[in-house]
Amino acid sequence: MKHFTKLTVLLCLLVLSYKNTAQSLKCVDNSQNAGKVEWLERQVNTGNVPFGQAVTREFRVKNISSENLMILQVKSTCHCVTSEWDQDPIAPGKTGIIKVTYDGQREGDFYRIVSVITNFDSMQSIPLALTGKLEKKPEASVGN
Repeated sequence: MKHFTKLTVLLCLLVLSYKNTAQSLKCVDNSQNAGKVEWLERQVNTGNVPFGQAVTREFRVKNISSENLMILQVKSTCHCVTSEWDQDPIAPGKTGIIKVTYDGQREGDFYRIVSVITNFDSMQSIPLALTGKLEKKPEASVGN
């Protein structure tokens, strides 16, 4: 019985630790962008957001190379996320912005990823995550 209790406690701790780390991006950049691009934010948490309100946040990217940085593509696998960015080159030492918008039409926790492709590594994308929680959809009032 003593071993069973210890095993149960250990299992609970493992489950809790997995839940806390399951929804976060790894900080390591294994692409050819490493050493050339500094992602100032890779994951942005919006906190609680009213249902139906679109959520827009900015991700900043700094060019730490001696060449111009071009953001070639930013894409999402969900039609509920859109993105925009400046198509002009980001000069060495300068910072660019990628705006990501989630439409806010599904209540509950959200974790949306966009993939960024640059001219430094056109074969491997870098994920950026927008997270938060949409409040419950307001109940429709019924008049008599």
